[in-house]
Amino acid sequence: MARQDFFSSRFQYTFGPNEPTLRIASGTSLRVICPDSDNELADNTFLKREQRQQDSGTALFEGNPVAGPIYVEGAVPGDSIAVHIEAIELDRSKGQTLLAAGHGLLPIQLLSRVSETGEHAPVPHRMFYWDIDPEAGIATLTNPFGDDPITVRLDPFIGSIGVCPKWGQSISTLLSGSFGGNLDIPAVRPGATLYLPVFRDGGLLAMGDLHAAQGHGEIIGGGIETSGKVDCTIELIKGRPHTELRLRDSAQLMALGTEGDVNGAVVQAYANLLDWLVKGFGLNRWDGYNLMSMTGTVMLSNFGLAPYTVAAGIPLDALPESRRNEEY
Repeated sequence: MARQDFFSSRFQYTFGPNEPTLRIASGTSLRVICPDSDNELADNTFLKREQRQQDSGTALFEGNPVAGPIYVEGAVPGDSIAVHIEAIELDRSKGQTLLAAGHGLLPIQLLSRVSETGEHAPVPHRMFYWDIDPEAGIATLTNPFGDDPITVRLDPFIGSIGVCPKWGQSISTLLSGSFGGNLDIPAVRPGATLYLPVFRDGGLLAMGDLHAAQGHGEIIGGGIETSGKVDCTIELIKGRPHTELRLRDSAQLMALGTEGDVNGAVVQAYANLLDWLVKGFGLNRWDGYNLMSMTGTVMLSNFGLAPYTVAAGIPLDALPESRRNEEY
């Protein structure tokens, strides 16, 4: 099936029971055009008013626009949607990252500390700008405070992706939960498949907020924010109910958990991973628990906003060989 370009007629600032902007059959391959988190497109223009979600009853925070929702024909509660992420093309040569007090992991008193004697300096408010070179696979900071060149390797991924929440709420694209949302998990990259539960007919899948690179935790409160195109194939999996997010690539299995504190999110992620090992891969529960302890890894999401999302994983080659080819 040929890949279909998808430029959403409207971009959303909530995951919820929004009117679909595209209807597709299972197995459809899309190229999804995504503005950056500040609504800027590849041609340096911004989304027009009519292209943005409107709500007469409340003020929407117009950040992290997501394309969609995409209605998957035949999807009903109790099914799952698999998003096979095949490629992410960064479509412009710039990106940005905000530095600001209270924006990120470190509280002001620690971020501003410049000596062990308690001396502090004011936290500057600054937008860092990056030159993105996809051919070289790097991004270079153009306006550092110091004299040293700062260069990082590109590792693009989808920051926000999800479906309509379980109870039909409208939840900001800044937040996350069992429906997905603002995950900011770098593992949601090309080569991975993200499995999302269906809570509402059609699923109402939406995605956006691309990052050119970001470490675990997004500790400054942002990645290298930029725009791009996501090549993906969307598959409906009938009758495979689960209420958590699952991710798989060629090297690992990961289950995601979201809670109001980081420890709770880690606990929930590992509990979800254990359930997947038992129900999806047929592992003995107690052997699976032991295996997670010996081989498990944790990937942390955005520390700047609660609730917090954590991905707990194990390497695929840690599974018994007879179990590794299980699809789900």
